[in-house]
Amino acid sequence: MSEFPIAKRELTKVKLGFVEGEQRGSNLMNPPKELDDYYYWLSEDKRTNKDVLNYLNDENTYTKKIMDPSKNNINNMFSEIKSHIKETYDSYPRPKGNGGWNSKYRYFTRTIEGKSYAIYCRKNMNTNEEEVLLDINVIAEGKSHCDISSFQITDDHKYLSYGIDENGDEKYILIIKDIDTKKIIAHNIPELMYCSYFWYKNHIYYEMGNQSNRMYQIWKYNFLTKETKKIFQNDNDLISVGLSMSNDQKYFFISASSYESSEYYYFTEEDPEIKLFSKMKEGLKYNIDYHEGRFIIVTNKDNCRNFKVMVTDINNTSMDNWKDLIPYDEKKYIKGVYELKNYLIVIYKENGTNYIKVLKLVDNNYDFDNSYNIELENTDEEIKKNKITNLEISGLNIYNTDIIWITNDSLDTPVSLYEYNLETKNLNLLKQKEVPNFDKNEYESKRLYAESHDGVMVPLSIVYKKSLFKKDGSNPVYLYGYGSYGHTVDADFSARILPLLNRGFVYVIGHVRGSSFLGYKWYEDGKMKNKMNTFHDFIACAEYLIKEKYTFSKGITIEGRSAGGLLVGACMTLRPDLFNTVIGGVPFVDVLTTMADPSIPLTTPEWEQWGNPNQEEYFNYMKQYSPYDNITETEYPNALILAGLNDPRVQYWEPAKFVAKLRHYKKDNNLLLLKTEMDEGHFGGSNRYKYMKELAFSYIFVLKTYNMLD
Repeated sequence: MSEFPIAKRELTKVKLGFVEGEQRGSNLMNPPKELDDYYYWLSEDKRTNKDVLNYLNDENTYTKKIMDPSKNNINNMFSEIKSHIKETYDSYPRPKGNGGWNSKYRYFTRTIEGKSYAIYCRKNMNTNEEEVLLDINVIAEGKSHCDISSFQITDDHKYLSYGIDENGDEKYILIIKDIDTKKIIAHNIPELMYCSYFWYKNHIYYEMGNQSNRMYQIWKYNFLTKETKKIFQNDNDLISVGLSMSNDQKYFFISASSYESSEYYYFTEEDPEIKLFSKMKEGLKYNIDYHEGRFIIVTNKDNCRNFKVMVTDINNTSMDNWKDLIPYDEKKYIKGVYELKNYLIVIYKENGTNYIKVLKLVDNNYDFDNSYNIELENTDEEIKKNKITNLEISGLNIYNTDIIWITNDSLDTPVSLYEYNLETKNLNLLKQKEVPNFDKNEYESKRLYAESHDGVMVPLSIVYKKSLFKKDGSNPVYLYGYGSYGHTVDADFSARILPLLNRGFVYVIGHVRGSSFLGYKWYEDGKMKNKMNTFHDFIACAEYLIKEKYTFSKGITIEGRSAGGLLVGACMTLRPDLFNTVIGGVPFVDVLTTMADPSIPLTTPEWEQWGNPNQEEYFNYMKQYSPYDNITETEYPNALILAGLNDPRVQYWEPAKFVAKLRHYKKDNNLLLLKTEMDEGHFGGSNRYKYMKELAFSYIFVLKTYNMLD
């Protein structure tokens, strides 16, 4: 092998626009445009091509060769990361199933020092005896990948179920087990994409994906008769379906939604006829819940971009009959509602902070005069002052109760679980996550704002170790971002960043447009033909941190995963001069080619997220930022690019092609490594020690690029 792998160059003319026999949407470019792609040959859906596998293995070998001299550093970093993790730990036991708070059992997970996976347990509240229900360590023995998902217990506490994925493709085999006899119960439910299912009495309702991994069917399985019945299907390639239940378990709701528009159906056990709630209207999004004789709707109707709460009679569900329940406030982004028998709880975000508003139901009317926001009066004053809080409801599936559980944390304060009485407003701390070798008084977090290219102020959440922060431009910065799908990276506590903070790094989250940190409008202003705002915002964050002396020129490492990998990949190619190091996890970097090809899983529905590059207007816009298509002959930052061979969300060839093309064009001696997990997918493995080792590997790569290794 040469100094580093050199992928063969083999020209393929990739067509965008009209292609005979393919459904690529409307208004297609005809004749089609062509892109010269010399690494298209790396795209191989079956994962069996020897040339492709050899190239990936060569890159892995090269990565190992470069990093092996730092093996001791990696091992030491692994030990350091582990030193901040309480390895033997029980989650707080919670009730499930019949009985509510008086349930016979409380369920919890246990991790044990030296064991990689969780152990599911329960405690008999009458006898105080503990019982191991499922030890994933036993299941995972001898497997290179083992992901257990959707662990569930039936309401009668007799059966458990879970999905298992052994290669990372997110297709799960469902296992049902009799708890008393320990016997596996045979069934005829097929593999479940994303393991999306739930129990209701003696039935399992589950969702099915098509060959493109689009969820398009709802099925009902009778546990007693073993009969399966398809109850819903949608064949529109832009629509994904889902199934949920009201909190009182009276109504079933079927969603059939695209990124831009929503449609819902409903039925009950007594009346299984599926009824349309309100017909889909382009650009209208809504979701529904049921509460004590009425349907509650959260919707963007009437141009309420940050959503409002409406209500309608159960017998008049069409849109004409919807009435405002809570007046629209554009400053408040309504994330959803949570129903209890005597309360309607509204969850919203304002200026980046999460709030929980409580409305009591009195004589079947909501008492607005005495509504209130939950306040954590006993929590840390510094958190309240800076308003960097992440208040969340911890769902318990108990409907008739005055008691809820809530959680809260911040960048410098580990998560706490509270019991809250909605009637008395009494707050009781149940448990705070224990973080060994950590003193919160040594760290400081704050919120800053950077001015973007168009004058918009972009929030940044930052944390650092006070004794190591100089504010003279000498600290390195680790800047993290995502910025797509409306997904918000809140300023949560994470013990994983402590080794960075303890070496003088300032850790920063850039809350760029494309997330919904400042509301749904913030998301819409970073998608489709506004997508460039996402990258401009992140670049503005980096420039602000240099200007304000939080770091120095070329002092910034940027990290992002998946669509966050697009973020860092685009910023790396748009401003290669700005960053020292890039960590791109399973990065979506081959945007034009992927989004033009409807045969690639998940592509077609996402035309409403990014645009369809088979149309000229979107081709021209997306070409501005598609990282793979913007690589030129110049100097680039150090980069570690991570991939999973079986990834069903971002195909392995995107990071592989990106690295191959970078190797050909880059004019520098900076490190460029591609590390492909050959037995895993998008999220890596659930083996916690392997995760810590991979994190240690990435951190040592970063420190190596700053010459900060011992």
